Amino acid sequence: MLDAVGGRLGVKASGGIRSWDDAVMYLDMGCRRLGVGDAATILDGGASREGY
Repeated sequence: MLDAVGGRLGVKASGGIRSWDDAVMYLDMGCRRLGVGDAATILDGGASREGY
């Protein structure tokens, strides 16, 4: 998706982001926003317990 928009639009990654490392990976890839189910746990460095 990032290749398709070529920097013209922002991309939001969502679904399956359950850990700090996953969140950072998507941001490093170029995503501008994240959709997460358990932000507090992720920000504390743990893995989210919620299922998607």
